Amino acid sequence: MATWSSDRISIRAPRENKEASGYKPFSEVNENQTTINFLNDKSNSYSINSNSELVGGNNQVWKNNIGNVSQYHVDLLKPQLDGEDMVNPAYELKKNFECNPIVVNPEKYESLPKLFNAVVDHARRWQRLENSTIEHRMRYARRMSKHPIFPIDFFDLNYDQFIAYMQCREDYDKAGHFALKHDLQTIHTFLHAYGIDPRGWYYRLPSRPNHKERLLPLPETVYALINYKFSKDPYENALYQYLHAHNFWIGWRVPSEPCIMTVDNIDFDTCSIIVTEQKKHCSTRQIFPETAIITGKTRKSLKNWLKWRDKVETSKSGNALYLQPSGKPFTVRHLGHKLGETGKKVCPNYRPYDSRHWCAIARLIKTKIETGRYDCYTVKNWLGHETISTTENYIQHAENYYRRAPYDWIKHTLKFNILYMNNIVGESVEKSKQRLKTYVSNGNSPREQNGLVEI
Repeated sequence: MATWSSDRISIRAPRENKEASGYKPFSEVNENQTTINFLNDKSNSYSINSNSELVGGNNQVWKNNIGNVSQYHVDLLKPQLDGEDMVNPAYELKKNFECNPIVVNPEKYESLPKLFNAVVDHARRWQRLENSTIEHRMRYARRMSKHPIFPIDFFDLNYDQFIAYMQCREDYDKAGHFALKHDLQTIHTFLHAYGIDPRGWYYRLPSRPNHKERLLPLPETVYALINYKFSKDPYENALYQYLHAHNFWIGWRVPSEPCIMTVDNIDFDTCSIIVTEQKKHCSTRQIFPETAIITGKTRKSLKNWLKWRDKVETSKSGNALYLQPSGKPFTVRHLGHKLGETGKKVCPNYRPYDSRHWCAIARLIKTKIETGRYDCYTVKNWLGHETISTTENYIQHAENYYRRAPYDWIKHTLKFNILYMNNIVGESVEKSKQRLKTYVSNGNSPREQNGLVEI
């Protein structure tokens, strides 16, 4: 029945309906019931009993399982370990945090190596730096601490000694832009570890030097390099021949990427290679080189290289693809030094990274010969460039080298025939002088599926 009043209307249900619906006054709610309020609005208060039944209120908008969900979140907030069970995990967490503090206090360390180790842990854990970057900066830090005029005291690092050191490096040591930049980045690594804001340590680097155009070796020179006799020892001679050949053909970042290559990164079934890009936080890219580079029986292929590798493999070799004559894997620094040393025996101005530039131009020329245009996207994916603009910067150089050597550079170094290639180059140069159409061979049969390539 309904009761009417002047200021409000109340509707009372019959008693039997209340009892049937499970209605109970607030005072009769059991102690094990939980009251949930939303936005502190008492009109939207509901009580949930242990049987997951919704009681009270006019509109029952919840499911019966809402009580179980709420109870789950309540239980989730409870500690999972009590008493003695909590002691060991808490001790381990505390010990781990003390070993990797978010701020390194140099006064707590007795020696410089221990301080450097703490900064290394901080750089790896909190600054998220790669191991190669950390190793590089610690090498600079050791050199900075031994400077003959203004050594850096990393136990008492201050702005005055930093400025004195940088000015000495620039004025007396004649350090350039990039050398000073490495010093500055090393100081910033320590400042971050000490909890000091590097922005307060103002130092403006000198201007970058003008980019000098580097001359890359032509295919004939590369062929001579990968067939040069570097040593009387058969394995050592084969090691550097294969390394140079793979660097030019694959074009990976030298020396970091070949240094961390493993035997498992080569898939002979699909003739593909998985390259780990240490520069990009160890991401990977898959490339599909020519079959001769992977499984060629008469070429310096990766399959033939594994036969040489087996000759020096020891228990210390691990799974590294390239091994020193002692059987140990290469370090990045040592591999770069040996590649530069052996490469200069053929090319006096050779640098290990030239092989990557050479491969970029060779791959662009290859796409020009096969498709009639420079396919930047194919080369971008091959080399692992982050942006297409990086690959596009090579087009101008590819055009210049294409006029000089208008043939497939990769096949030229794989299937070198000096008399045949000289005839092709001589004919191409002679026709270009006569301003006639020049037909270019890519190293295969003169007839391709789509005919000869026209410039």
